Order: sequence, then C-alpha cells, then structure tokens
Amino acid sequence: MLENNFNIFSIMVSLIPILVICIFIFTFAMMFSPKLRAKMLSRQIKSLKHTIDYSKEDLENLITNMGDISINSTKNIIDGNENELKDIVEKSSDLGSIAVEKTARAIKNGLKNNIVYCKYCGKVIDSDSRFCKNCGKEV
Repeated sequence: MLENNFNIFSIMVSLIPILVICIFIFTFAMMFSPKLRAKMLSRQIKSLKHTIDYSKEDLENLITNMGDISINSTKNIIDGNENELKDIVEKSSDLGSIAVEKTARAIKNGLKNNIVYCKYCGKVIDSDSRFCKNCGKEV
C-alpha cells in the first residue's frame, strides 16, 4: 500500500512541473500572439451569442416585466399625487401665459416706439445702428 502511494506521489511530482510549464507557455503565447488571443476571443463571442440565443425568450419576458412595472409605478405615482400635479400644471400655464403677455407687450412697444434689440445680446440699440453698443456685433 505504501508502495502504491509512493507511485502516485512520484507521478504527481513529475506531472505538476510539466503542467506549470504548459500554463506558463500558454500565458506567454497569449501575451505575444494576436492570433491566439483572437481565436480565444472568437470562441468567447460564439459562446456569448449562443447564450443570448438560448435565453432570448427569458430576456424578452424580463424586459416586458420591467416595462409593466415601470408603467404601473408611473400610474401609481400619478394617481397618488393627482392634486399636486394639477396644481403644478396650473401654475406652469399661468407662468407661461404671463411670459407670453410680456413678450407680446415688448414686441408691441418695440414696434410702436421703433426700438431695436440686438439679436445676439438682447440689449436695446438705436434703430439706425449697424453695430451693437454692448456686444459689438453687426446687427
């Protein structure tokens, strides 16, 4: 029995250095051989493609479930905050209408008083000026 264990031990002692040398040579070849790296990468890409093809139905179900969850959570947020959202919309429309009124009034005053604004900086300039006094660009 001891002789049998010794044979196994001697075999392992002789195989381990050979295995280490093979791993070292393979690692060295991978570092300096673009063809070998490309071949290994090609196998990984084929494996990934096979995995995606195999699990395509699972991925579609996952994406569908995520979309359903997103839609339901958005609906719950809107349902739970309906009054606040209506208030925000009303205030936004009020601010928008104020902005439109001010813009219309400024245009009306500009047309009435023959006031010209610089198209680059927005400052008032003389109606007969070719250049803006503020930014210096040609009008």
